[in-house]
Amino acid sequence: MALIGAGAMGRALGLRLAESGYPIQAVISRTRRSAEDLAKLLGAPVASDRLGEVPNVPLVILAVPDDQIADLADTLTGAPRPWQGAVVLHTSGAQPASLLEPLRQEGARTLSFHPLQTVTRDADAQTLAGVTVGIEGEPAGVLAGVELAAGLGVRYVVVAAEDKPRYHLAAAMASNLLVTLMGMVQEVLASIDIDRRAAMAILGPLLQGTLDNLTATSPEEALTGPVARGDIQTLRAHGLALRKELPHLVPAYAALSVETVRLAVRAGTLPPGKAEDVLSLMERMVTLPLPQPSTPKTPEPPRPPAPSRAGVAS
Repeated sequence: MALIGAGAMGRALGLRLAESGYPIQAVISRTRRSAEDLAKLLGAPVASDRLGEVPNVPLVILAVPDDQIADLADTLTGAPRPWQGAVVLHTSGAQPASLLEPLRQEGARTLSFHPLQTVTRDADAQTLAGVTVGIEGEPAGVLAGVELAAGLGVRYVVVAAEDKPRYHLAAAMASNLLVTLMGMVQEVLASIDIDRRAAMAILGPLLQGTLDNLTATSPEEALTGPVARGDIQTLRAHGLALRKELPHLVPAYAALSVETVRLAVRAGTLPPGKAEDVLSLMERMVTLPLPQPSTPKTPEPPRPPAPSRAGVAS
């Protein structure tokens, strides 16, 4: 097989393929040094920066940025090799397999094959262990993707092309927005002089416990806290603290709390009356004007002393 793209996903998927017994004949990248480094790591005999010169192998993987997929597909149709029966996949979670249409017309089986995992440039073969892969494409391509997932020992879910934006949205919310939320949490703790790195060590057991509960049950069953209890006094204290010290976080906190109300009502832990109280509090939190810092009064210039009455004729 040939791997086009030597970035984080190319590295992670290449290492997983090699460990699973899939020989990689070539690594191709726009940057020759990147191709050579990854080819050496994977034991691939060919490293190249010529994107249009793909060897005649049965599987070609395009692990490149989303905005390069369509142009690359056009480039590959001019490669000096047949495409009939070959499998060509890209690893985008948001973009459809139809970006590979020029290759499908040449006889290739095309699909998207997206590992649901956050991947960094120091990924190893275990980065993709136990993940789920989203597969989308024409029927022959989907079948090839299912066979590849089985060979890699990973789970898979088949996604329709029209559903990919929502599929990728869910993945981005679960990963990217969680990172953003933890950035907000660190900012709150930093305001009481807890170092940002120390904050993660402090929160680690809480985060792991929450994840364990979510994995074992459901969001409705795992939900705890003041919104789920309808604890207005605590929520008001949260709001006052944010408005005073970190007012830019108020809209995000209120929006998340509103969604938490919906979850708590579905779970049956928050009665409708208390739910209305929480929602009213959140509305006031974001609509009331923020307190303005008091401006110190400019001191008046000293008045000249009154003339002494001594020696003044009466």
